[in-house]
Amino acid sequence: MSLPGILADMLDKHGDTMQQAALLAYLQQGEEGQKYLEAITTARLCSTAWKTLSKEDELAAARTETTLAIAKWVKEHPYATQAQTQAEVAKQIELFKQKIENI
Repeated sequence: MSLPGILADMLDKHGDTMQQAALLAYLQQGEEGQKYLEAITTARLCSTAWKTLSKEDELAAARTETTLAIAKWVKEHPYATQAQTQAEVAKQIELFKQKIENI
């Protein structure tokens, strides 16, 4: 995973806590803590803007939906031939392509 990905993941999981800690530092230390609060707030705003512009969440949802549809089909058709399974996977991939084109 890339550094931006790691930072984005960390902000997703711990952003609220980090911002609260920075706010506490600002309240206790004044200008020195203000730098941390500004940095965390800026990072969270940038992360939110990036997710909105890149459609990252919508793409992940479409990917997950496709994977689950394939898994469901395989579970419902345990005796399907390899050709049938490949045809279903190809169909689901085409549906995925249509979904991401519409995002």
